[in-house]
Amino acid sequence: MGSKDAAVLPLRGAKTVGGSPGKEALGAVFLTAAAFGCGGSQPTQPQPLASPAIPPEGYVRLAFNESPFGPPPCAQTAMEEMLSRPYAMDGADPDFMPGINRYPDFLNVTVSNRIAARHGVSSGQVIACCGFSELAYMCSQAFLPTGKHLLMPELSYRLPAFYAQQCGKGVHTARMDSAHGIDLMAMLEEVDPDTGLIYLANPNNPTGSLLALDDLESFLSLAARKSPEAVFLIDEAYVDYVQQSPAPEAIPLCTRFRAVVGRTFSKAFGLAGLRAGYAIAGSELGLELNGFLSGYLGGDTGWRMFEGNINRLAESAVLASLSGEGLAFVESVRTRNADLRDLLDRGLSGFGFDPLPSHANFMLVDVKSRGENLRRCLFGRKILVQAGESFHSSLRNCIRVSVGSRDEIDAFLEALAAYDPARAYPECLPVFYHGI
Repeated sequence: MGSKDAAVLPLRGAKTVGGSPGKEALGAVFLTAAAFGCGGSQPTQPQPLASPAIPPEGYVRLAFNESPFGPPPCAQTAMEEMLSRPYAMDGADPDFMPGINRYPDFLNVTVSNRIAARHGVSSGQVIACCGFSELAYMCSQAFLPTGKHLLMPELSYRLPAFYAQQCGKGVHTARMDSAHGIDLMAMLEEVDPDTGLIYLANPNNPTGSLLALDDLESFLSLAARKSPEAVFLIDEAYVDYVQQSPAPEAIPLCTRFRAVVGRTFSKAFGLAGLRAGYAIAGSELGLELNGFLSGYLGGDTGWRMFEGNINRLAESAVLASLSGEGLAFVESVRTRNADLRDLLDRGLSGFGFDPLPSHANFMLVDVKSRGENLRRCLFGRKILVQAGESFHSSLRNCIRVSVGSRDEIDAFLEALAAYDPARAYPECLPVFYHGI
């Protein structure tokens, strides 16, 4: 039986070891969405669950917030050119450029300079990393010393909480507002001298809500007074989808506060498979973070000695994506995503469901009955979405669905029409989920 067939096996039939699905029946162990859920001030410890397909082949992928538009064409061209370079130096070619058989720029100088130019900051403020995931890990290591804890909204991206728990640190959460948005006053109430790292996603995942820059700045100012050594990790993975102009980008705050702003090329840039992202921070915080990059080899403070954490293929794609042509493509993605999000909103509302307003490429939807049951129904029809309770128990009647292509949305809505909330659909294994 292939992995595609195994993906739809009922969970109850799996062999278990120690009360969890066994490798013998289900294959390798991976973390699932439930691993990143944490409610109240004492989040549950992440538990690994098995998933034989990541995700199943041939399924409509509306669970991972990936871009259906792919990367900028110029990035595709750059990667193809990189792959076509000769393996040996041609002495007759004065413009010889190394290919993927050569190590990348260990210091990420060219990439950092291009990112710095885009945002009007110095290259010393830029830390290139393997997607936002590496940055979340780095911050948990750098800014949560003994006795310090992470503070984050109750409903948000759970990877920072997972990494904090993995290194034995506490995670405190603050309640959301009545519309499931981030309540900055509630966050401020939870800040104390032992708060070491404060995480905010803007737009927020999984709710899609957006904080105004003035409100964010006021919060940083007040929170810094309560915990002067705390660091603010501001996740802007989805900011390229925001239509508001200007978008509430927090990069200008990095020089005034102990703030780190994280970006990724996984979403609107369509490069999720390459795992490329970056952080922008004040020079002092940047030096602290350097020591926690995956390729760091040690050395004096401020002197970066790396084995290299951004691969050469990703480097070529990132540089092309940050060109005028690449950024124009991302601008078109923003527009197309907004149009398709409106289409999805209308389709969901037509079924009597309540989608939350979203500033990203996904929607959190109240489906009026258990979201996990709907996820199972859709899984059986080869549509992948996330059940709300995988994020938090309060979202039991919700799903999160990504904004796909027109064909993907049509397939999703067609499958949705067959859903019977009175029917209990068979259990199925959770699809691997990284929570991005």
